[in-house]
Amino acid sequence: MGIIIREADLRADRKLLLDTLLRNREHGDNELRQRRFEWSYYQNPFGQPRAWLAIDEASSRTIGMVAAFPRKMLVHGKPVLGWNGGDTSIDTEFRTLGVAIKLRRAVQAPVDRGEMALLYSHPVDRMRAVLEKIGHHTIGTFARHGAILRTEPIAQKFLGRNAASALLAGVANIFPPLQWSTRFASRQWRLRLQSEKKFGAEYDELCARLAPQHEVINVRDAEFLTWRFVQNPLVREFQVYRFEKENRLCGYALIGLENNAARVLDCLIEDGARGLRSLLIQLMRALRAQKIPTLALRGMYASATVQAARKLGFWFQDRKDAGVAVYAAKNSPLAATLHDERSWFMTQADRDV
Repeated sequence: MGIIIREADLRADRKLLLDTLLRNREHGDNELRQRRFEWSYYQNPFGQPRAWLAIDEASSRTIGMVAAFPRKMLVHGKPVLGWNGGDTSIDTEFRTLGVAIKLRRAVQAPVDRGEMALLYSHPVDRMRAVLEKIGHHTIGTFARHGAILRTEPIAQKFLGRNAASALLAGVANIFPPLQWSTRFASRQWRLRLQSEKKFGAEYDELCARLAPQHEVINVRDAEFLTWRFVQNPLVREFQVYRFEKENRLCGYALIGLENNAARVLDCLIEDGARGLRSLLIQLMRALRAQKIPTLALRGMYASATVQAARKLGFWFQDRKDAGVAVYAAKNSPLAATLHDERSWFMTQADRDV
């Protein structure tokens, strides 16, 4: 007797999938996780996800699952359909019996058959070792970086929450770092907070114009942005910043807000490193004016976004569970590109959630 892997029927096996997922999550809000499950498995605009179940033959009990979520992508400017792997869930007592390898091999089999162009994921560290064992390439580290926008947290750390720390922070906040000066940002662009969280045809046009400039990128048109951020139950509060030139959309940044801290959820901007620098400078100053003390972003170290951020004072914070794993069929003409970290444009928007 052993472990059987079978593909799930998303309708008929809904309860099996959800139960397996929930019992393997230790903390958090299960009601919210159920809403996320409905959104992710049944409302994906790019097609129906696929999932596989692991079943213990001895007891006929479902003891694990894994899923793959379709994403519209461009590789060398040409449209392909890829998978974002996620939701690997295995009951504790079966985690040392090779179940993860069997489940993950089931996911990569359709890629080998040419049914899907590629599979990528953001595995936790222990799962990354499993993926490497069966042929996935870890192409980089999708690490967290952060910047301090206001000095209140630093002053309070050393002096406590009192009048002295407030006075010190107030004086320090008068003088932002020199590299944030608008003298270093192009004057031809203007950052504007969009009043409504809506994405229309101009976002489609922006994606069509800018996405082909990147070797590997998930399509981030209006349909994707609406699904990923407006309809996503896990995204509770965010702001949409438009980057404009003569009232024409030239880029955007989506900023998540939680516990008085900000993080970059997604951004896309024309004019390469110069545009990124201008966008980040204006964005940091705008958030600082809202009395938001910190801004975080995730990206692979070789990315233009991370390089621009580091020049503005962002520092490396955390690489735990931050690997990026990519799988392509051995005979795929795209493999060399897909396995190169420098090819990828990737933000928080591209992660399984």
